[in-house]
Amino acid sequence: MKLDLYSVVELFRKSFSTSLSDEEKEELDDVLRDDYLKEAYDQLSDETFVLDKFREFDAYEYIPAFNKLKTFRRYTRVRRWITWGASVAAVLVLVFVFVYRWERQNEERIAKITQHVVLPGNNAAILKLADGRMVEIGKQPLELKEVKGSVVKYENGRLSYSSGKEGIIKDVYNELIVPIGGECHILLDDGTEVWLNAGSRLTYSVAFLGEKRKVTFSGEAFFEVKKDSRPFIVSMETGDVTVLGTSFGIRAYPGEMDYTTLVTGKVCFQSKENESVILSPGEQAVLHLSGRLEKRVVNVEEYVGWKDGLFVFRNETLSEIMKILERWYGVNVIFLDESLKELEYTGNLERYDSINTFLQLLERLKEVHYEMKENTIVLYK
Repeated sequence: MKLDLYSVVELFRKSFSTSLSDEEKEELDDVLRDDYLKEAYDQLSDETFVLDKFREFDAYEYIPAFNKLKTFRRYTRVRRWITWGASVAAVLVLVFVFVYRWERQNEERIAKITQHVVLPGNNAAILKLADGRMVEIGKQPLELKEVKGSVVKYENGRLSYSSGKEGIIKDVYNELIVPIGGECHILLDDGTEVWLNAGSRLTYSVAFLGEKRKVTFSGEAFFEVKKDSRPFIVSMETGDVTVLGTSFGIRAYPGEMDYTTLVTGKVCFQSKENESVILSPGEQAVLHLSGRLEKRVVNVEEYVGWKDGLFVFRNETLSEIMKILERWYGVNVIFLDESLKELEYTGNLERYDSINTFLQLLERLKEVHYEMKENTIVLYK
C-alpha cells in the first residue's frame, strides 16, 4: 500500500471527530497495519500526549544552533493553531509526528539536506613579511624572524610579535590577510590584541617606535588597544578611529556602510570629509554610503558577538544575515524572490556550527526553502 500523508492525516482526523463510513474503516484498518502509523495513532488517542505536544510547540526554542529565532508571523501562527478545535489539533500533531518519516521517503530531499554539509570557517590567514615572503597561517605552530630581529610566533590560534632587541628600525611593516571563511587573532608589539573576521586585511608596524601607533585596516575586526600615552589610530578607506586604550569593533568592508562600535573607553571616529563623532560605551558611529555620519546607541553584542563565537541578530533582514554568513562559510547565496531579502529575524546563531542547521531552521519556519549545490545556496518561497 502506497501511503499518502495527507490522506492518512484526513483519515485520522475524521476518526477522532466524526463517524467513519464502512469503506473508511477498512482504509483505517489497512493504515494501522503499518507499525509507524499504529504507534502515531495510539499516541494521538491519548489526550495527555496531544496537550503535551502543544505545550512543546508553544515554548519551543531552536537551541543551540539558532537560539530563539523567530518571525512575528510565526508567533501569530502558533497562537492561531492553539485556538483551533481538537480534531484539527490531532492533524497538526500528526504532521509533526510524520515529518521525519515523510522526508525519509523522499530520497532526493534527504540527500540535499544531509549529504552536503558546509562547515564554518577556521583559523586561516596569509602573513606578508617585510621582505615579501608570504607565510600561511593555520593550524600548525610556527616561529620566524623578521628583519632586524623581531620575532613572530603563531601558537594556540594566535599570532604574536615581540622585539625587545637592539637594532629594531621604524617603518618595517607586515600585512595580515584573512580570506573568506577564515579568522585570525593577533597580538601586536605594543600589547594590543586584534581579532580579524573573514575577508579582512591589517597592515601594521612590527614595532611601534614613533609618537603614534597606526595600523591600516579593511574588513571586520575587534580591537583591544593596550593603554599607552601614544594614540592608537586605525586608518580605513573611509576614515580614522583614534584611541588611547579601549575595546571596540569595526566593520568596514569595501562598498558597504562602516560601523564603529565602542565597548569600553572612548574613541573618536573622523571621516575623510573631516566630520567626526566621539563615542562612549554602547554607542556606534555609522558612515552611510552617501557619506552621512551618524551616531546611535546600540546593543554592542549585535556587532561584536562574533568575536566570542556568536552571531547576534535583532530584527535583522535575511539579506544582511546571509551577507554575514557568506563571508564566514565561504558560500554564494542567490535569492530567487527579492521579497525574501526583507524578512526579519531575531536570534543567536552559533558561529562554529554548520550552515546547514540554520538553513533547515529557515525551512521549519515555512517562509523560506533552499536548494544547495556545492557552495551555492538558492533561497526561494
